[in-house]
Amino acid sequence: MAEIIEFDKKAQDLRSVRDTSLRRRKIEALRKIFQCARCMLKCAKCGAQLDGEGEEPSRFATPYAFCSNCREEYEEYRERTCSGQSAPRYYWHNEEWLKAWDSWIEHQKWLDRYRQSKEFLQLLDEVEELLRK
Repeated sequence: MAEIIEFDKKAQDLRSVRDTSLRRRKIEALRKIFQCARCMLKCAKCGAQLDGEGEEPSRFATPYAFCSNCREEYEEYRERTCSGQSAPRYYWHNEEWLKAWDSWIEHQKWLDRYRQSKEFLQLLDEVEELLRK
């Protein structure tokens, strides 16, 4: 009888370990989305560090922070898709390049929609509550 297993304590310990693991996963999910995907100090397209110096006004409103090279590409992309201009500025800005930009913009739109979903907003609330404890 000296080796009685306390099932309630054992079950509570297992729940605590699972809760801690779930808490870590929630916090890590948010960290990746906010720290990595939405860092305003790096280019949203290529990831280059932004210095903020000497930025010229853009012809088009850019929905994301771009370095000068990606901003130039975005402007050409917009010019070609909005005006129907077919002559690229550079020979490598071909149809596949346009499709790559199309898919990147579409991907960003879906990420924005995901961040506005009720489940993601619920995750934000849960992590906020965890951090207050």
